[in-house]
Amino acid sequence: MDIHWDKVEIELAIKEKREQMIQSARAYGFTNEITLRHSQELDLLLYEYQRFFRYPGAKNVSFSQRLKKAFRQRPVSSYA
Repeated sequence: MDIHWDKVEIELAIKEKREQMIQSARAYGFTNEITLRHSQELDLLLYEYQRFFRYPGAKNVSFSQRLKKAFRQRPVSSYA
């Protein structure tokens, strides 16, 4: 996977996670556990995006590998 594809992939993931967070906040409130989890995951995506483009050495591991590992460690609560 080339670097451009990774950039598009992470931008799409950020957009989707932002929408999930907004929908959760509207449905459950800003302090709900699900909303907070989406917010934390969005923070992680934004951090990885900045890290990937700010530090050249970070480019040798793709977004999907790092993010899959990070999200496996932090299970996502589902809407109930």
